[in-house]
Amino acid sequence: MAGQKGNGAAFDAVQPRDRAIARRRFLGLGGAAALSLLLAPRLAWGGVGGGSWGSAGATAHPGSHFGYDGGWGYSSNGKVWLAVSCNATVGRMTELFLEVSVTSYYANGGVWSPTWFTDYPDTHVDSFVRNGAGVWLSSTSGFYDTTYDCAWFQGPYATHRLRVAREAWDWWSWAGVRAWCDSPDSAYGINTTAEASQLIPHHPLVDDRSWQGRIVTLRPEAAPHLRLDAAGGGTANGTNIIGWSASDYTNQHWLVLTSAQGRTCLVPVHTGEAPLFADVSSNDWNDGDNVHLWSGTGGWNQSFWLHDLGTGYHMIVPECSGCALDLEGGGQGNGTNVAQWNCYGDWGNPNQHWALEEPLFREREPGALTLSAAGGTADAGAGGAGEVEPGAALSPTDPDLACLPRNYPGTAGMGYRYAWYRGGAPGERAECVRGPSEEPAYEVAEVDEGAYLVCVVTAYARYGNVSYRGEAETASVHVRSLRARVRFFADADAEPCFADQLDRGSAYTVPQAAWQAAAKPDCAGVDGWYRDASCTEAFVGGALVEDDLDLFACNRVELTYAQADRSCLLASPRAYYLDEACEHPLPDPSALLPPQAMLRYGGRVSFARGASAWYEDMGRVREASCALGAYAAPDAADLPLRSARLTRNTTAYLLWRTPAYDGISLS
Repeated sequence: MAGQKGNGAAFDAVQPRDRAIARRRFLGLGGAAALSLLLAPRLAWGGVGGGSWGSAGATAHPGSHFGYDGGWGYSSNGKVWLAVSCNATVGRMTELFLEVSVTSYYANGGVWSPTWFTDYPDTHVDSFVRNGAGVWLSSTSGFYDTTYDCAWFQGPYATHRLRVAREAWDWWSWAGVRAWCDSPDSAYGINTTAEASQLIPHHPLVDDRSWQGRIVTLRPEAAPHLRLDAAGGGTANGTNIIGWSASDYTNQHWLVLTSAQGRTCLVPVHTGEAPLFADVSSNDWNDGDNVHLWSGTGGWNQSFWLHDLGTGYHMIVPECSGCALDLEGGGQGNGTNVAQWNCYGDWGNPNQHWALEEPLFREREPGALTLSAAGGTADAGAGGAGEVEPGAALSPTDPDLACLPRNYPGTAGMGYRYAWYRGGAPGERAECVRGPSEEPAYEVAEVDEGAYLVCVVTAYARYGNVSYRGEAETASVHVRSLRARVRFFADADAEPCFADQLDRGSAYTVPQAAWQAAAKPDCAGVDGWYRDASCTEAFVGGALVEDDLDLFACNRVELTYAQADRSCLLASPRAYYLDEACEHPLPDPSALLPPQAMLRYGGRVSFARGASAWYEDMGRVREASCALGAYAAPDAADLPLRSARLTRNTTAYLLWRTPAYDGISLS
């Protein structure tokens, strides 16, 4: 269907209906019939030269009727004249077009008697619609043989249907008829025109550009469980467009792109790099014309107005017709056809309301997208951080199996990109080690040792390179070194005092340097190395080390006791006894001291109390007892401590005292 758009554009339509009555046929009529015809009333118009009539000058709407009765046009020799009338009716009207049906009437006459007897078609007739600038927007032409020369005869007529485009502004149109004669015998050129105007109202559509460059599904309001669907994932011209239950396949995903006309075109994702376009099959404006897929032509039947209704829904109006995409009959079943249907002025039909929604690319279910490794030991499954070694090749599960949406079976219109990140903890994306690419595999390098790797998958439409919203992330995998790391911690310190490495699987003995690094000053030495921080499981030298290892040790501290300088046992020359009966002399005051103790660095100790001694004084037996607590210095000048945390070898000083009152023992 050819067409042209300008200041009030239009399309040619059907061929004229020719009702011309040949002159020779007329002359063959009997006399009575001829007389009757000559006296026939003027049915075509009220009279020659009558001017405009009907709804001329009004706003066009379906059914409006208007016209103009033109005056006579004369031949240069005055022998023949011709008059025409334009009779116009506005017919079908859509959001973008209207049809004007133009009927031409004309009368032919001579001064006294019939003058034309010719073998040539006498009258040329154009029916047209023009704009205010005089440009003919749509027209048809024909040749008609005029009838018997009579000023009173209304003559043959033809009807032409002309399609006119509505613009984004109101504009004046003139429907008209132009007729002329240039017969070789006597006309010498007659040219006369009759035309009448109406205001063509602007179309109300606005193309919603906010969806350009996005991927959407189209959900009809009349059947919310259905989606606009390319039937069977077809990739051939003529694949039908239907309503089908919502799925996560790409034949229900549509690219919203810019058409050749600057409006919207719709391309199903599944057709990929050989795209097909939503297409009105007839390239016409008839109700029920089917909508299917077809290779790109740049035609108006592949261009749509995406008009936002402000209700969460859009109307999709083909530019070739001004109708709207319609879920036929509001059908609820799979396979309901989608066609175009005129909605002129009535925007409340839910069959023609479509909700645009962006599908989200995601994992099919948590943990579905996993990592597998080749070329090295690996345990890279979902649900936690598995482990691999440098040299392993990591790959995620096929997103067509693990993610949604997915390619329609047998098609590859959706592609995937893979980005790899390195971090210090599972799921952390501290550094992108390889940007998004279509290569899924990643070879683990030595620089990745000790880090965690994660793969992030995104999807895009191959045609137009339009990205889906969303992403899917694998579980992290830990990259362990080919060498085992051994760290040494002393006395519950937060930082290691020494570190070492060895090949995994090798026998290991703690080096002397580790012993030296662990030893703290003024202590009694390191008591050994253990696998646990509580220092209960001893590490045996020569054990095989497969994985990273932390070893723990404690320094020993020695606790000894001594008599304070002010202790009565040292200050008095009395004889002291071990028993109250004074039968066993005290050989040495140090015999009363508690025994030495070996403790772990940082351990807390409660100081022991020394045994009592007895002596005789003024005929009575008295007790010298050890005071509670211990002193840090021999002069016992500070306060006694009952307990302390020891971080070095320590001497605790004890103080023995005699009673302050006769017969009363101090405690």
